[in-house]
Amino acid sequence: MDLLAAMRRDGQRRLGLALGFLTLGSLTEGASILLLLPILHLAGAGEGGYAVDLGGRSLLGLPLPDVSLGLPVLLGAVVGLITLQAVFNRIKAVYLNDLLQDFANATRAGLFRAVAETRWETLVQLRRSDLEHALTGEIERISLAGFMTLSVVQALVGLAIYFCICLAVSAPMTLFAFGFGLAALVLLRPFRRLARRFGDKIQAARSMQFRIVSEFLAGLKTARSMNQEPHHVALFDQTLAGTKADARDYVRRNAMGNGLFQVALAIGAALFVYIALEVAGLGISQMIVMLLILMRVAPRFMALQGQVQQLLVDLPAWHRVTELRERLEAERDGGPTFATTAVPAPQREILLEGVTYRHPTGGDEAALTDCTIRLKIGEVTALIGPSGSGKSTAADLVMGLISPCAGRLLVDGRSFSPAELRGWREHLAYVPQETFLLHDTIRANLLMVAPDADEARIQQALEDAAAARFVAALPQGLDTRVGDRGTLLSGGERQRIALARAFLRNPSVLILDEATSALDWESQQRVAEALMRMAGRMTVLTIAHRPSMVAFADAVYTLEAGRVVEQGATDELMRKADGHLSRMFAHEANDMGARRPARQAS
Repeated sequence: MDLLAAMRRDGQRRLGLALGFLTLGSLTEGASILLLLPILHLAGAGEGGYAVDLGGRSLLGLPLPDVSLGLPVLLGAVVGLITLQAVFNRIKAVYLNDLLQDFANATRAGLFRAVAETRWETLVQLRRSDLEHALTGEIERISLAGFMTLSVVQALVGLAIYFCICLAVSAPMTLFAFGFGLAALVLLRPFRRLARRFGDKIQAARSMQFRIVSEFLAGLKTARSMNQEPHHVALFDQTLAGTKADARDYVRRNAMGNGLFQVALAIGAALFVYIALEVAGLGISQMIVMLLILMRVAPRFMALQGQVQQLLVDLPAWHRVTELRERLEAERDGGPTFATTAVPAPQREILLEGVTYRHPTGGDEAALTDCTIRLKIGEVTALIGPSGSGKSTAADLVMGLISPCAGRLLVDGRSFSPAELRGWREHLAYVPQETFLLHDTIRANLLMVAPDADEARIQQALEDAAAARFVAALPQGLDTRVGDRGTLLSGGERQRIALARAFLRNPSVLILDEATSALDWESQQRVAEALMRMAGRMTVLTIAHRPSMVAFADAVYTLEAGRVVEQGATDELMRKADGHLSRMFAHEANDMGARRPARQAS
């Protein structure tokens, strides 16, 4: 089984050691029961200091030494064996716990690493809630599946050892008892198929529940603003009711299977006693020892059935996570080894040459068609156009997050290999419209891109992002916590922190994807002034709908329906009365000068 092989790989030698101590524990337990034979013989031998003479006897075909064992020696041996069993079981438990922890951690870390290393084009096709569920809930089920796998192995090892011990007492009765137990397990195969189907249903139901919770929490403010909470609650209750119905059906049938198994074992025990006494003619001491062993074996058979069923319930989680990890690992960013090859900082220009791009799930319609966009080093280039015109796609191509269907990205005349694209991104800083902040302090969010930055650099970055004033006004300043995804800050404050973080990285190329959309006009003007001060030492690509973030650009490209429809120097385009850029500024001026309609006289 691939699950057991993975546990052996992740646990290194622990699996072998755990199974070794498990075997020793079962052997000592069986040997202590086997010693009851001579003890019972002494107890029934009558008065006197009798001893058991081992001379001339054999065990499993092996001759025993010619010695006599008295009752004190035998009792001491039983105590010693039980003590050894306790020691072995303790060591086994520690190794098994470490093995399970290593297995769960390795599985979780492997999937997390695969997500981190996967190409962006592959990641955007997956639901975030499905990834979160795989990394949390599914890993817990995999851990339980691993525990059940080890439990099955333990049960099989114990049964094998007891089988050998029973052979030493009575081979025919041993074959009858174990054969009957195996037949009962085979007859319960339909119930194990039921467990596998239930496991598939559980996986689908829990994925749906996790998706509903994730989407509800992400849109909680919107739901609250429109009183839509009852809709989400009803949807969640519906999935819970479905899971309850499936679980009830499974438990009902599973309980019937366990009941049938118990009845079968009772019938087998009755037949065993009858055949042992009436047909095989076992002695009373042999009979007692066999019954004691079977009393230990019967629960193991029952436990084995339950463990296999539970394993089948949780095994789909292992298959799901394994398939997901293999899919992600096959699409590693930077090539099969997630390599990063250093490339020099750009010196002359960044060129998107005749690029065409279609989204993997977007059908035949192209997001960009035969676009050529040139970013001169040290200058500011602006992309404008209506929503959905391909501006953000162009930025993704510049960053090397996606690959064009046609055309190419050239930096100083050279294209990049997948590993070099990772090296290229070392020179970039990116600020999207939807800011990403850690649930930590402002300082921690800034230092994540520049761990060695001193206080002076931090303050300068805050000044450039028009954030120094509001941060200084906070009670704890830079050590103020921003909340989950920055929810304790306003939208504009979050954007300013994100801008400061990008400035602190001191990149060669700064990409702003509507990064100031939540800022007031005064803050936007201050950010624009900071970008103008950086002209010459930083190349800026800005995507904006507001003239304040376009006016200072050296060049402007207008996109519509994925095509470049206008391009040129900002001053030149401003002089074109019918141009897109001049219309943009005129529209903004009209909005600024618009007056409220006069109130009609009553």
